[in-house]
Amino acid sequence: MTGQASSISTRDEFPLCVTQILSADASVAQDAARAARLRHCGLTFWIDGQLEDAAEALQEAARLSPDDSKILAELGSLLNAVGHREEARNCLLASLRLEPNELQTWLTLAGLHIQSSNKRDAEYAFVEALRINPDSIEALTGLGLLHFESSRYATSARLLHSALQLGAVSMPVYACLGQALHNLGEFSQAATAFEKAAKACPNERAIVQKFARARLIEAIITDSVSSAINIYRSINGDDAEDVALVCRDAFKALVCYGHGEAAVRLGKTLLQGNPEDPIISYHIDAITGKGHERTPEAYLTACFDHYAPDFDKHLLETLKYDVPSLCGSLLAESGYAFSSILDLGCGTGLAAPCLAPLGTELIGVDISARMLEKAGERNLYDSLSQSEAIEYLTSCSREFSLVVALDVLVYFGDLAELFASVAEHLAPGGVFAMSFEVGNHEKYRLQPSGRFTHNPNYIEDLCGPALAIAASVATTIRLEANAPVEGRVMLLRRRDGAADHSHPGARIACPARPAAAGRFASMKRPFPYGFASPSLHNRL
Repeated sequence: MTGQASSISTRDEFPLCVTQILSADASVAQDAARAARLRHCGLTFWIDGQLEDAAEALQEAARLSPDDSKILAELGSLLNAVGHREEARNCLLASLRLEPNELQTWLTLAGLHIQSSNKRDAEYAFVEALRINPDSIEALTGLGLLHFESSRYATSARLLHSALQLGAVSMPVYACLGQALHNLGEFSQAATAFEKAAKACPNERAIVQKFARARLIEAIITDSVSSAINIYRSINGDDAEDVALVCRDAFKALVCYGHGEAAVRLGKTLLQGNPEDPIISYHIDAITGKGHERTPEAYLTACFDHYAPDFDKHLLETLKYDVPSLCGSLLAESGYAFSSILDLGCGTGLAAPCLAPLGTELIGVDISARMLEKAGERNLYDSLSQSEAIEYLTSCSREFSLVVALDVLVYFGDLAELFASVAEHLAPGGVFAMSFEVGNHEKYRLQPSGRFTHNPNYIEDLCGPALAIAASVATTIRLEANAPVEGRVMLLRRRDGAADHSHPGARIACPARPAAAGRFASMKRPFPYGFASPSLHNRL
């Protein structure tokens, strides 16, 4: 019998009642009756806390009646309780093959998968449980929490709300619902959920603070800043956090989720305490439409010096940023070989693991000293320089076979000078690899997030006679307010003037490796332009 406990070896070791049942005259007709008695014996042991004896009785019952789904399900639950998860899983699945509409068995299986960190199969089990009973509080709660953990906040909020409406009473459920709604920008509903969690556990200061912060943001949107601050203080009492820092976080949230008017009111209040704050000032400009051709250096330095310690974790885990991997794959598949590589705006060096294997020299440039410190810890760059991108290129007298600018163009509106400088420093046939966020305006536009979006046609026009499009891939650049941001990763080649470069199949001067199968193997023309499938918080 699959799932038999390893503690059982001979019948001499069985509990007395099990031995007596097994020693009775056996026949096929009597097996079902003996299995029923063994099941009763096993459940009695279980109730009395004699788990090993209970497992032995239920295993023998399952051996005698292998098609009894209830015995298999109970055995699976018991084996899971004593830590034999693989055997428990086999018993539960065997039970469900016999009776696929048993709600409790699916719930037990889901719990087992959660204990084993197998979230995918746990989710499937909860979905099956809801197929049987759409009002199962346990399934709604379990699936809602799984969706929350995987950042599917909209469905998480719906599932958790349904569970609470049906009678679930749990501070953690209210807390997770509140956070899911907050992450969706539903601050009023989030405050209501956090308030119920805080009432259930008034000594949980973290929950009380989340409630106070959500109510603060809600009040700023609907009332004055001063009234909102008073509400915040009344909720937190003597445990109130630093109000300036809390208001700064509220400003980030308001900008991120599109509450521009409220953000400007709060931002102006914050500037009264620090009129020279480059971050708040720039975002107010972005919201109100004040013109900028590029992001001010003071903003970039202040922002990324502050952002550096948590940069990688936030980009990769929260924003789902994967542009370096996509760019690295495109470059590897191109078949091009590179000697010198310049990583403009290298940041903490997220792209370095993808770029270093492609060439013999890797140079990083960034405006933030603290970001460069993190990049240096990777030990993948041959040299690192602190400089603004165009200033570095202007002062540089050498050429590169590959220039990379990932998540850099978003801090430039007018790209003409940057493109000209890059083209000037590309070796003949060299490649410019870059990413940008897509906009449908004429050329470019500064968004409230402080980042520029660009029209793909504008990018194509900038290539002019110097650069040819070798590849253009639509992608999700990252998440903003938990929504995908459309963007592109492009490879541009400097024309060498010695051949027809009207299509990406034209040769480049860089020595070529054998072409890899993939996106470049059968490419006859540039990839068509198309559309791809909350970063602000940590940058402010």
